[in-house]
Amino acid sequence: MPATIPTAQLSRIAIFAVAGAAALSLAACGSSNDAKPRAASPTSSAATSSPSAKPEGKDWVKGMIDSVSGSTIQVSQKSGAATVDFTPSTKVAELTPAQLTDVTTGSCVSVRPDHHSDSPGGSAITAGAVRISTAVDGKCPAPKQQGGAATTPPPGQHRQTRGQVASVAGNTITVNSVDSSGNSSQFSVTVTDTTKYTKKTAADAQAIAQGKCLTALGTKDGGGALQATAITVQQADNGQCPESGGEHHRH
Repeated sequence: MPATIPTAQLSRIAIFAVAGAAALSLAACGSSNDAKPRAASPTSSAATSSPSAKPEGKDWVKGMIDSVSGSTIQVSQKSGAATVDFTPSTKVAELTPAQLTDVTTGSCVSVRPDHHSDSPGGSAITAGAVRISTAVDGKCPAPKQQGGAATTPPPGQHRQTRGQVASVAGNTITVNSVDSSGNSSQFSVTVTDTTKYTKKTAADAQAIAQGKCLTALGTKDGGGALQATAITVQQADNGQCPESGGEHHRH
């Protein structure tokens, strides 16, 4: 005769069975959730996709100002018409006529060699043009050149040379120069009766006017307009803008 299980004991067995099944179900759900890959957080994704720094603008416009309307300048240059836009943060400077007496110890000079003369080369230059500016905190800006090339041009080349005036004696200007690598050198500049002098001073947007010559540095936008970071203006000479000006690449 089979044993008879009391009703109370059957009830307890049924309760334990239900509780065990529920526990197994919860464990299975937890295991399933842990197995799923976690999505990358928006914060970490945004941090890795930050844009790189914008390179310095290297485009330029050089010519005569046709018109100025608000913050837009229309310029006539050899290659055709150009548009230049400027903002309150654009650095504006003006070139005015100067003379040898404006070249003083401590001032900054940018020298363009006279390609019509027979310069001895090396550390001596015969100047075709001298541009004068005021030192900032007693220093002149170092030239932006590739590979730390010396500021003194080799014989036969006529690029701009710049530095700080050490002394002026007669028609000779002694200039101390520091290249982009921090190497210092000294060269002498001989001026003649045909050497031209200009002085560069800080200005504001009021100096940008029709009929003046303009050199602007910046970056061209998608429409071809130059977004200027630096603008230099000067009076035209008999309605013409100077052809020389290798320095328009460096401000």
